[in-house]
Amino acid sequence: MKFPTLALLAAAALTAGSCTKRPVRPQFTVVSTDSLISGNGFSCDFEYRFASIANAQNSPALAAIERMNIDRFFDLENFEGTPEEAASAAIRQVTSDMTPPGNTPESTVRPAWEGEISVESEGSVVDTLLCYVITRASYTGGAHGIYGTECYNYSLAGGYEITTTDLFTETQLERLNRLIREDIYEQYGVRSDEELETKGFFPEYIGVTENFLVTPEGITFYYNPYDIGCYALGSVEVSVSREQLAGL
Repeated sequence: MKFPTLALLAAAALTAGSCTKRPVRPQFTVVSTDSLISGNGFSCDFEYRFASIANAQNSPALAAIERMNIDRFFDLENFEGTPEEAASAAIRQVTSDMTPPGNTPESTVRPAWEGEISVESEGSVVDTLLCYVITRASYTGGAHGIYGTECYNYSLAGGYEITTTDLFTETQLERLNRLIREDIYEQYGVRSDEELETKGFFPEYIGVTENFLVTPEGITFYYNPYDIGCYALGSVEVSVSREQLAGL
């Protein structure tokens, strides 16, 4: 059964459920954490900007979404606690992973390298969905840093995540795959998969991704470095309008 609001995003708004209680709208507040941790062989600057749902306690659905966002933002599993506590737990975990056995983070040995982990998020409401975006940028050694965007779309009424199979039929997904490929062709000025390969793409991986964001204009699919191409290609975004979705 498809999610009624975006039964293909073409309808723009949910008309069903007029006799039911309207979902509680989230009120966002930013919880900031900045911490510099030095250990034996490393020094890392942590910067977190977590978009927390301040009124999550007013709705079981919002409370469920807040819990999922905390786990995903701080890369924790089934964490029970506040965003501030989650930030501390995440820093301890990363510090533990980066500290060689037998050494402590308080060591005064000069760091062999300096790293940085920066994560921020933003939330919005589109129709009856809470749409959440997490952006990451980090350097913890190696030739270059890593960055990426993660998108999640939740039902405000039910507190569960919405996937592409909730929004589209198999036939529509096949058509959407073609739209995405055609858009990338146009963006990069090519006419074939062979030409995409010369740009650094991995054509066999191009298609609908669960890393998408519903917007007032339609839906945007996000591909991070290595998802569909080499690191040098960078991130790729494909936006599909409501008009295009209506024609699927």
